[in-house]
Amino acid sequence: MAALREPARPRPLPEVSVRSGDPDEACEVGTRVFHSHRVTVLGDASRFAMTLDAAALGPLTVGWLTYDTEVRIASAHDGHYQVNVPTTGTLAATSAGQEAVAGPGSAVVHVPDRAAVFTGWATSAPVLALRIAQPALEHAMEQLLDRPLRRRIDLDLGMDVSTGRGRQWLALVRSMASDLADENSLVRQPMVAAPFAHSVMTGLLLTAVHEYRDELAAPVAAAGSSVVRRGRDYIEANADQPLTVADIARACGVGVRGLQHGFQRAMDISPTEYLHHVRLRYAHRDLVVADPATTTVEAIAHHWGFTHRGRFAARYRERYGVQPAETLRRRP
Repeated sequence: MAALREPARPRPLPEVSVRSGDPDEACEVGTRVFHSHRVTVLGDASRFAMTLDAAALGPLTVGWLTYDTEVRIASAHDGHYQVNVPTTGTLAATSAGQEAVAGPGSAVVHVPDRAAVFTGWATSAPVLALRIAQPALEHAMEQLLDRPLRRRIDLDLGMDVSTGRGRQWLALVRSMASDLADENSLVRQPMVAAPFAHSVMTGLLLTAVHEYRDELAAPVAAAGSSVVRRGRDYIEANADQPLTVADIARACGVGVRGLQHGFQRAMDISPTEYLHHVRLRYAHRDLVVADPATTTVEAIAHHWGFTHRGRFAARYRERYGVQPAETLRRRP
């Protein structure tokens, strides 16, 4: 079997915030941030303006795109997948003989290097736009399948994001679009960035319609107890690193789903949940020995990848019976 490709680690890039009333400039900015395209103004040309707020996290670029009048965009999505979700109104898209109309509860999904045309912004409102580098998404699929891909992932043009997994996935992308606007956001920190980007990509693959969907839904053999022990040891030794479940599976020499089923069968817990438990234990250790005059609960929580102070405090209290601030103040 051919070796699975090693992914590049997500790396935060500077954000872009632009408003332009010049169609040529708007096209240039959109091409630089997302993909090459042509814009045709269908509505009132005197009202034309484009607003784009976007930021990147490794293989992902996410942003809010608005036109003040109706436009038609022709594009090819060079080497990237693209998902567009209107907040109000609709986007009508065509590509390779497929047609789809997206509204607030649905999305249009474009695959790399395939010509597409979409029309929208009859009502001026932001569209949530996500771009994913083709090698990164293909690597995420290889990790899920535990085998190399033989051809490109052809995602269907339309995708439901109103219920179930689709709704959960959209909430994840929305949170990224909001958090990346803050240059100090925790999602930009390496401990958080890698798992977050991985979750966005695998979530898309488990939500969208494509030829591998049945294979992903098929049962796989659970990893054995010795593999689960190796996974636990690897987590214990590397809990301070920006681990994803794919990293753990690769270290154990098994597929992601096999590892997940093995942990669930042996421990009634997922590898990610076990990682959180280990990090909580290490955070407790640090709180016990830290000097409250020189450190804070928030600093220790962030060091161990806990991005939400309230949820960290709740989990800590459930585990140790006190608030983390109480442990910090009880320095021996």
